[in-house]
Amino acid sequence: MDDALRRRLSEWSQSRDRDLARSLLRAFSRAEPASLPRDLAHDFLDLTSDPDFLGALDRESRDEVWAPLCIRLIERSRYTLGTLLERRAEEDPERVYLVEATATGRRSWGVGPLRQRARRYAATFIARGRHEEGPSDRPRVALYLDNSVAGACCDLGCLTEGIVVTPLSVHTPLDHLHWILRRLDIDLVVTDTEERQQRLCDLRRKGKSTFGILSLEDSAWVRTGDVERLDDLAAALSPQQVESLLADRREVDPRAISTVMFTSGSTGRPKGVAFTDLHLVTKRFCRAAALPAVGRDEILLCYLPLYHTFGRFLELLAMLYWRGRYVFVGNTSAETFLSALPEVEPTGLIGIPLRWKQMRDRCLEAMDRVSSGEEKEAALRQVVGSGLRWGLSAAGYLDPRIFRFFHRHGVELCSGFGMTEATGGITMSPAGDYVDDSVGRPLPGIDLVLDAQGEMSIGGPYVADYLDPDAEGLVCLPRPEASPKTWLRTGDLFRELENGQLQIVDRIKDIYKNDRGQTIAPRKIERILEETAGVRRAFLVGDHRSWNVLLIVPDREDAVLAQLGTPDREREYFQRIIAAAN
Repeated sequence: MDDALRRRLSEWSQSRDRDLARSLLRAFSRAEPASLPRDLAHDFLDLTSDPDFLGALDRESRDEVWAPLCIRLIERSRYTLGTLLERRAEEDPERVYLVEATATGRRSWGVGPLRQRARRYAATFIARGRHEEGPSDRPRVALYLDNSVAGACCDLGCLTEGIVVTPLSVHTPLDHLHWILRRLDIDLVVTDTEERQQRLCDLRRKGKSTFGILSLEDSAWVRTGDVERLDDLAAALSPQQVESLLADRREVDPRAISTVMFTSGSTGRPKGVAFTDLHLVTKRFCRAAALPAVGRDEILLCYLPLYHTFGRFLELLAMLYWRGRYVFVGNTSAETFLSALPEVEPTGLIGIPLRWKQMRDRCLEAMDRVSSGEEKEAALRQVVGSGLRWGLSAAGYLDPRIFRFFHRHGVELCSGFGMTEATGGITMSPAGDYVDDSVGRPLPGIDLVLDAQGEMSIGGPYVADYLDPDAEGLVCLPRPEASPKTWLRTGDLFRELENGQLQIVDRIKDIYKNDRGQTIAPRKIERILEETAGVRRAFLVGDHRSWNVLLIVPDREDAVLAQLGTPDREREYFQRIIAAAN
């Protein structure tokens, strides 16, 4: 049986025949996943994660046969992110994976050298981190830095070598940063700029913490010894020491917490979402089932922050999975982004609604300067690049007219809905089947129900748990059970359209996103204002908008307000309050 399956795999990989692809899937779906040798299961996962294979299957076969089979094989054969990185490096070590703009041009790194660099960083963390024996002998690492190839290698090293890692927003308030570092018992923080090094040094002194600070850049703090330079420590390890440090690690448990990402809560502390290796890997295969044409010489532009779900999971890890190229271009301003498009020529783009609006507007400006249809098409491609053929707009509402604009010009722009808790996407409009004002259908691997009110609850292999904010150690809160199956309530209300696609109706949760994809918790701001003299009530709105609008109800009985006397002085008083809150 195993030999027959190996022959089928070999025949398909050599011929790329569509009929062989379908018969190969039938043969493997009849086999018992637990009985397959690990190497055979891994070969199937690698060889079928290919647009030629997936394109040979109809949607039902991809969603209901291939994706569930991959989930079972990933779990039974312990196919981890480390496995994925190792196999991609063995397959073609010189294939370019990451590209970074430098002062002298661009520098490219093949997947093989990048794996070696990631492993060297992981060994450095182990050598520099905790030295206890037992279940907590692995160091815990926080990444507090801007996007860079070095930072991505730190993340990959941790994710593939069993080191718990948390990427943190560089805009995290100091009190939240301090709480997160203590809550996760962080040993090492990797950072970049001198300003961030200073913040961490001050935090370490004030909090009487013992975490080490490793910098990707030289600075006065490095020269005084308060901070260590990561590359200096890594270079001091011999190849034998790297192998020895990593060989001693326990095999990565796919169900153990691998990484924690923090999102805004409606009040108080940020929410920690705890992901396992199993979440991250199964999501890659399920996302591929929903995008079967993606994976042919893909190029993505790195402008989304890697401490957010889409940049980290749907771009960085997806380019490893899809054998693509991920291009770092420096700062993430609109002008840098728009100027990078024709230079980088991405094939796909995951963007917040604001970026798609800016792209459409820039295209229209360029197209208005020419007259013929051919010239207009060329003008559009001078803006977006000649290779752009697909995209995804998420984290907010985008006008259907913008979707239709890109569809008319050869860019298959999909709509979607997602949450950090679902390792990114939950729904997506199928290619060629966009419906105005909808967010598409559930992605493969997602179990989804709507209650009588219309609130969506989700479950599935890549739906993660919340970290208990008050517990010690990596302890997760149990999800409330709506039935014998465990579900996560999204706090969003939907309705199902006649074609099976979903449309967002409203939100239950007291939180919203603007058109930049930024999460806003209005109660935090409202509470600050309502504790201020002269304010009876405050109400903040701005869902899907470029700006927030604040309504203040004055407290006319308050002595402070009564002393002001005139409407002009009242207005000046409230303006000072708003400025302070901002």
